[in-house]
Amino acid sequence: MSPQIKKQTDFKTLPRPAKGNSMFESAYEIVLKNAKKEHVTVTVQEPIPADWKIMKESHPSQKATSNMAVWKVEIPAEGKTTLIYRVQVKY
Repeated sequence: MSPQIKKQTDFKTLPRPAKGNSMFESAYEIVLKNAKKEHVTVTVQEPIPADWKIMKESHPSQKATSNMAVWKVEIPAEGKTTLIYRVQVKY
């Protein structure tokens, strides 16, 4: 697997709906690097708790389980690709 660097780029608490659930929105950036001489496809699995919804993403994801988002990301030979996503979480 290629080395990766993950950082949170945004976080905000959303107004509480009438029912009183807490809602948050977070954005993340994951830089995936490939040192090989050929392109590779890597699987990125991100655990996300509670009731969640991807709001925006740079690559299409799948909801593998109730608490796991999965992306298949192609990385060029000796290059890097950045996966960016924003998720809304309701507790």
